[in-house]
Amino acid sequence: MIEVTTAISIFDKLLDIFGLVKAGEIKRDEKVDLALQKTHLALVETQAYIRIISVQERNPSKEQDLANLWYQASIPMRHVDRELAKIFNLKGGYWSNPDSWRDISSGESDISLENVEKLTFELLSNK
Repeated sequence: MIEVTTAISIFDKLLDIFGLVKAGEIKRDEKVDLALQKTHLALVETQAYIRIISVQERNPSKEQDLANLWYQASIPMRHVDRELAKIFNLKGGYWSNPDSWRDISSGESDISLENVEKLTFELLSNK
């Protein structure tokens, strides 16, 4: 499933952003906070859905909701990191039609939702 592995490493990009925020190279302002909040929401909802579909049937309506969350997360993220915003847009595309996507392995990076969620929590708590 593309949510576990993709060609582009969300985890690595969020680590880069986390480092820049901690170092003070990215100023923590309303735009950064909004990007992180939208990212966090998309991550949490996606993780919850993946847990649900492990015991229930897929829900196309929920998948469209996830697509919208990832698309919405991509918009404010463009002020923080344009490449990551593009990745989020791709995730929106994936959830718009998961059956049409191929599983592409990143090869070297752990981009599991658990790791991305952990990083997002760290970003959100960094003041």
